[in-house]
Amino acid sequence: MCLKKTNDKLYKKRENEKRVMFYMINLYCKHHHKDYQKICLKTFGSKPLCKECEEIYNYSTDRTDKCIFIETKTFCSACPRQCYKINIKNKVKQIMSFSGKIMLIYHPIIALKHIFVMIKHNFIKNKKLDFKGII
Repeated sequence: MCLKKTNDKLYKKRENEKRVMFYMINLYCKHHHKDYQKICLKTFGSKPLCKECEEIYNYSTDRTDKCIFIETKTFCSACPRQCYKINIKNKVKQIMSFSGKIMLIYHPIIALKHIFVMIKHNFIKNKKLDFKGII
């Protein structure tokens, strides 16, 4: 019974991380790959992400599925083992830097949950309330 609850919790955490990553990559793609988005909106059955962004999303979901620290980590940036390739890691940083600023507009609940988790993580880590790098 306890193992099932733990597995459900980890599954939900993984799926949530994938969903947030999709939203962030999707926002980035919509604003930076407008040529693809124009074609995408006109084509029935097309994917919402361009090929480059889809590859980054697939890579990140693969990393999330294989993460052995998922139970204890809050974010990949706080993980003791950096498993992303450097070129993809830099692209993900660029995506998150852009999307993080506009998530409050497009996905406010997800953005507020993310901010809350960051504050909680910083509080536990530093034993003081620190908003540096969050706001």
